[in-house]
Amino acid sequence: MDIRTITNHKKKLLLIIFFVSAFGMSCTEEQEQVHFFLDGYPELQFVDLRGNPIPPEFFIRHENQNGMSVYEIQDLTLSLVYRKSKEAYSGFIRTYHWGVYNIEAVFKDGSIERLRYWHPNRQLAMDRDYQTGNGNVWTSEGKLAITWEEGETQFRNTLTGKIKSLHSDSISYFFDYDGNLLHYTLRTDTAFLQYYADGSPRYVFPIGNNGSINGLVKRWHPNGQVQAIGTYKDGKESGTWIEYDSLGNVLGQVDYEQ
Repeated sequence: MDIRTITNHKKKLLLIIFFVSAFGMSCTEEQEQVHFFLDGYPELQFVDLRGNPIPPEFFIRHENQNGMSVYEIQDLTLSLVYRKSKEAYSGFIRTYHWGVYNIEAVFKDGSIERLRYWHPNRQLAMDRDYQTGNGNVWTSEGKLAITWEEGETQFRNTLTGKIKSLHSDSISYFFDYDGNLLHYTLRTDTAFLQYYADGSPRYVFPIGNNGSINGLVKRWHPNGQVQAIGTYKDGKESGTWIEYDSLGNVLGQVDYEQ
């Protein structure tokens, strides 16, 4: 395998690591159509602010976070109402997803107030209060895995109980097994910027208007030396990419079509 191919594989790995860490969570499962939520409640439906009927999959989705099943409310502006009278629903909804997860949601005047589900062994798996925004997710052994509190999401190591990563709207922190800060990522409208624990830059990924990577991408060694540099155009590698060692020596180069 020549240096061109080796460098290309290395760069691809760096991008995979970036997308896993920059978004602050484990790889998310492909989001399936969540049609199960109103199973057994044919008299109910979700509506938007104008009263238009909205499918349940636009209200709730199932995904994987920190290795745990989580049910996320996608649009809190939707209301649950009776189909015929259009009156807002207040009460419980209890349903099963895949015949395994026992889900319970509490609504008041059409708005969700609380969402819970249980593991098959009847251990409480998730309890989220949408009035306060707080909540927790537990393993089937009852160990805390995720905490939502005051606009932050904490992912925990279920073996040690220590925080693995902490995320808010604009910044994420990542910690090692012992709880020491490794690096942190800032998210802006135009870029993802990651820094080492001491504040020195680790990488920068510019984001275009369509959400894809557009512009100059750079990554640095811990000593401040540039590690890799290249350009993205419409989400694809473009032009010349160069990788360096920690002393500034060129390790390899890959040329892409403009």
